[in-house]
Amino acid sequence: MKVIEDKVTVYPPHSLCKADIPVILSSLPAEWTAGIQTVRLSSSHGENPTVIAFFHPPDGSLLIKSRGFAKERVLRALLTELAGHAVGVVFRTYRRLQKCDESRIERLVGPLVDEILPQLSRKKVWLDK
Repeated sequence: MKVIEDKVTVYPPHSLCKADIPVILSSLPAEWTAGIQTVRLSSSHGENPTVIAFFHPPDGSLLIKSRGFAKERVLRALLTELAGHAVGVVFRTYRRLQKCDESRIERLVGPLVDEILPQLSRKKVWLDK
């Protein structure tokens, strides 16, 4: 799997770093990560704050927009996206879950967020001027 981190030179930095991706994906069930070939930490910021993670199965790309968000929020959005695809959930506009699927996905994602979050990098990101 290839991990691409877009260069960011202005505030805010990525909340996840390139090293966090293998930690996250190795902690997930195999069916959640099946088909992922490329992970991109996008430098886009503020364009659509409701879409943090987007998995496109036909080309195996996983896009993560982590700039300006808390690490926990990005992790939760990423796990929700992957769990939704694994169990066959249909997402609504802006990658929102339908009401009937919210509690089912939260039961899958909640314990994993609590398990994975302490394992993620705590390094301070300094941006070039």
